[in-house]
Amino acid sequence: MANRFSAQQPFDYNDYFSRAVTFLYKYKWIFYSNNTKFIRNGVLDAMPPDWVNDLHGASIDEFNRIPLGFVKDSWSPSFLEFLTELKRLSVEYDQHDGVVPKARKGISIKKCYEIENLTSFIDTVRPAQESELLIDFGCGVGHLSQFINETSGRSVLGIEGNFRYMQTAQNRQNEKFPSSSQKVQYLNHFITDDSTDTIRREVEERFSNCQQVSITGLHACADLSVSAIRCFLCSPWVQHLIIMPCCYHKMSTKAQSVNEARFQNMPMSEELAGLLVDGKEDIICRAFLRLGCQQTAARWKDLTIEAHLRHGRIMFRRGLIDAVLRAGESVKVGKVQQIPDETTVENMLQQFTLESETEADARWTDEHRMQLNSLLRKYPDGHRLAEYLECLQSCLQAVCENIILLDRMCYMEQVSKRCGIKMVRNLVRLKNDGLSPRCFIFYASKA
Repeated sequence: MANRFSAQQPFDYNDYFSRAVTFLYKYKWIFYSNNTKFIRNGVLDAMPPDWVNDLHGASIDEFNRIPLGFVKDSWSPSFLEFLTELKRLSVEYDQHDGVVPKARKGISIKKCYEIENLTSFIDTVRPAQESELLIDFGCGVGHLSQFINETSGRSVLGIEGNFRYMQTAQNRQNEKFPSSSQKVQYLNHFITDDSTDTIRREVEERFSNCQQVSITGLHACADLSVSAIRCFLCSPWVQHLIIMPCCYHKMSTKAQSVNEARFQNMPMSEELAGLLVDGKEDIICRAFLRLGCQQTAARWKDLTIEAHLRHGRIMFRRGLIDAVLRAGESVKVGKVQQIPDETTVENMLQQFTLESETEADARWTDEHRMQLNSLLRKYPDGHRLAEYLECLQSCLQAVCENIILLDRMCYMEQVSKRCGIKMVRNLVRLKNDGLSPRCFIFYASKA
């Protein structure tokens, strides 16, 4: 039975986290390494031979549908077990049907889609009121702030830590929308968990007549969406939170942490934290967070054989080069018009330029060449194995993002219950997964 998350029913976080953590710990070899280090860290050696045989025998259509849930009865028991366990961890979310975006000069169609649909979602859950103010966390150059005001007449305070972005937003507002300059204002401020008093003071000084305050934000990167959640919870004067989180892999590690897998804001909930013991805490690593925010399985369904081969060759070559680097060495990746069909030592060394912290004129050595030769003999189908690994990672992407988002939602429910805050909450996906892959709206409203 599929897991269902909606505003109308509670969610069993502990059950889901327990099953998901056990699953990811069992298969952490798939995602635990940075993708440039998968050969160095022995990931290809950890891939079960039965899985490799199953993937070798899959047609292009079957291969493209594996991350979308396709299962073939003739596959090996261990691969079927992996795919079956994976399916049990899928979560059904409400979708926002949204609107078809209009092209706007200087804005990608993807961003137009996200701006217009976040705005239409706000209008759906919060009919516009003259006395309402939206605070745009991480407003960038102001596209969302200006569109919200343009379409609904709402007042907006855009807050941006990058001064140049904030200045660009202000200049555009003055030039293109001078009549609404009092209703759309900007503040140069880097938002943290300690920003609540600063934001409240700015709101009182700039928008003294507002009676409803909501926090919003498009592409609320890294820890910014967490700061938005905490501001919402600790501020009686904020009634609503409607935000799109992203870029989980940019989250900050704990101060003085010697382990990159220890993050300030992951896990947040007591339920998830209580399950990350006995080594399982290591699954919450940078690679896990990066996988959670990468493109979704939907991107696979139309890929050609040529596209898979090209990507596999690129990934394999990068992994090979990394595997032979010594301490203090790195490479500069040269652009090539065409990735060679056959990977050889010489055509790789033409593509990658060796750099060294200690040698001004670093050169590839015979030792480098011998190691590369040895790895090429060991993995004659390495480019295919690399693409198989990418396929398996794409299978796990949704589970990783589920854990990240549900951990935040669980934390918010814990705090609201402890503080006596009655709340309506939901996680809503934008419908067009191809145009804006797995883009979520994180919504909460104090009842």
